[in-house]
Amino acid sequence: MDFSDITLNSKELFDRYIKQQDPQVSEMTFTNFFAWRYYYKFRYKVIAGLLCIIAAPAKIEPFAMMPVGDINDDNFAEAYRELKSYFTEKGWRFCFRKLTRDDLKYLGRYVSSEERIVYDRDNSDYLYNTEDLINLRGKRYDGKRNHINRFKRQYQFEYVPLECSLLDECSRIMEEWCREKDCNCQEGDYCERNANLELLRNFRTLGCKGALIKVDGTYQAFTVGELLNDDTAVIHIEKANSTIDGLFTLINQQFVQHEWSSTTYINREQDLGLEGMRKAKLSYHPVRLVEKFTVYPDM
Repeated sequence: MDFSDITLNSKELFDRYIKQQDPQVSEMTFTNFFAWRYYYKFRYKVIAGLLCIIAAPAKIEPFAMMPVGDINDDNFAEAYRELKSYFTEKGWRFCFRKLTRDDLKYLGRYVSSEERIVYDRDNSDYLYNTEDLINLRGKRYDGKRNHINRFKRQYQFEYVPLECSLLDECSRIMEEWCREKDCNCQEGDYCERNANLELLRNFRTLGCKGALIKVDGTYQAFTVGELLNDDTAVIHIEKANSTIDGLFTLINQQFVQHEWSSTTYINREQDLGLEGMRKAKLSYHPVRLVEKFTVYPDM
């Protein structure tokens, strides 16, 4: 069974299948698969009319994503059999990751014990009401409004939609952020820097939206996102000069207000189990987590 590598030429096929499924998890965009293809070693094949994606990263056990497309019990069963056969042939433990609770109904018949279904809190997505992130109303957002007001008293700023001529500024901000965080990526490491730079290099083709914030005449923050489904936008990147108090809060609010006000929800991806990131994402009061599960079917 031959699986193909993901290239820019794969975008039309991925977009066609993803649109059939009303995706909920942040990973389910071509942008994500393309930007992270080297780390996860994503490959794909159409089986039984479903787009099947597997990953074989260096430091995580191989896994399959939920087959994508107009799914039903019959075509899922056929895709499942072929995926299982492939994993067996490779000598890999059969595993699905990034599944939603709705996805579990298709896998239930292949799992004999609840212990084989593992809730993945660290990779569950934070979902917010768009209006909450724009207006920051009420006592629970007092701190966020204060951050923005304090920023506006101290600095002059300009919101600038991202165009290709400004991609070098985004790369510079990304590199400066990475030097501060000491994200020296080694082979096989989870490397946000490499994935983000890959997205920026192909920004026009991937079809995302982005923005920068200019502070006192210098670009100091940028962000990139896209529509995940008809009523939800997903934010892929948000980087800022952390020495400028309130800048992260400002670009979060401004990007949603300018680009995504027509949506109902904003998906701000996962916290990866990092304490600081979890605290920051909870501070915006998500309406819920998009829960994700790892499943080990019976072999």
